[in-house]
Amino acid sequence: MTSSEILFGLGLVLVLAVGSQLLARRLRVPAIVVLLPAGFIAGIATSDVNPENLLGSLYQPFVSLAVGVILFEAGLGLSLREAPERVRPVVSRLVAVGIVVTCLGVAGTVSLLFDVSTGVAFVMGAILVVSGPTVVLPLLAFIRPARQVRSALTWEGVLVDPVGAIFGVLVFHAVSTGAGVGDWHPGVFLSSVAVGAAVGVAGAVVLWALLREIHRNEPRMAVLATLMVVIAAVVASDLIRDDAGLVAATVMGVALGNQHLLKAQHRIDVSLAREFHETLVQLLIGVLFVMIAASVTPGEVRSVLADALALVAVMVLILRPLTVALATWRSGFTARERGFMAWMAPRGIVAGATASAFGLALQADGVAGSAAVLPTVFIVIFATVVLYGLTAPLVARRLGVAEKQRRVVLIVGGHEWARELALALARSGVAVRMWVGRPDDRAAAQAAGLEADQGCMVVDAVSREA
Repeated sequence: MTSSEILFGLGLVLVLAVGSQLLARRLRVPAIVVLLPAGFIAGIATSDVNPENLLGSLYQPFVSLAVGVILFEAGLGLSLREAPERVRPVVSRLVAVGIVVTCLGVAGTVSLLFDVSTGVAFVMGAILVVSGPTVVLPLLAFIRPARQVRSALTWEGVLVDPVGAIFGVLVFHAVSTGAGVGDWHPGVFLSSVAVGAAVGVAGAVVLWALLREIHRNEPRMAVLATLMVVIAAVVASDLIRDDAGLVAATVMGVALGNQHLLKAQHRIDVSLAREFHETLVQLLIGVLFVMIAASVTPGEVRSVLADALALVAVMVLILRPLTVALATWRSGFTARERGFMAWMAPRGIVAGATASAFGLALQADGVAGSAAVLPTVFIVIFATVVLYGLTAPLVARRLGVAEKQRRVVLIVGGHEWARELALALARSGVAVRMWVGRPDDRAAAQAAGLEADQGCMVVDAVSREA
């Protein structure tokens, strides 16, 4: 490609990435519902946005770094305080059971529907075990289901991505090398998770010390410093073990988001690091979805459309309900809550990224049937996001698990009179949430039955920067 073609391609990708999200907000639909068609149409109109043409060998490393940054930001929002003891085992089972049931179920269905080898079928199954915070979290924020349901689905959506990605890498390597899916040892999987976790903990310690110093002197450098350490951790982990960087990024985010568990005297303010969500992370999500959609041709989609939609039906109507039924067996979740959880499993950016990487690599190796991987996953992503995005709010209201009160009064401060005000409003039927600074005030508010989180007045942040 010429420099002019590259310039046009980069500019178009960025315009579509941001413009599609602005349009999605205006239409009140998930951003991916607009991003995927925009990228697909752009790929038809011009080859300049095709990632293989635009970025070449830089594409896959860029995807790894971008997904790592996205998962770090998602990990920051995972608070163990919002995951009650009875929810944590359910989350573990949702991830573990979901990976097994989905992989085997998808592989079996693909073998029956598609003309592909057993190895390619298992690669598709491994790719589609992931869900994704980029799709799940916005839907949960809009629906506002019961707290324990929201907590379980949030943790599942974030944790299944790095674990599923590593699982997918192992299955892919087994198929691409001809070793067979059943020939790799579980120790390989566990070692990859261990490497990612170790690097993630080390990165969190480094970032904690760095941000503590930056907040005193150069608070505006907090986002850049965070980006530097996250990328360093992702790169270091991936150089040791493939896709261990996703685990490292998630662990870093969870560690920094749960500093209260360490009982440390000096905690760092991660509010500036959360600027990722509104700036860099949103841009990366848009760019990745546009480029992935642009790499699929209409002919590829037509060739697998009917079989891919049948696969979606199996995943939505059989595999997800089976996973939730097994994971929530004898748990504290009601039948209505379990029903809603069974209707919430959209696929997102990690599935698309791994499909793009694995599909192209298998095609280069001449593996029979590998050309169906990317278009099939593309259809599954789009179909599940549209289906759940449009129907999940209706299902939540029908089952009675959606929050009925849409307006919430926020009380900033933890003094006794603030708690009395909050209790009076709550007794009057008004939804109340408190932002409390001191741990003892926060504990007193929670003991009174109020929803109280750590927070401070916005003017504090302004004063700190000033």
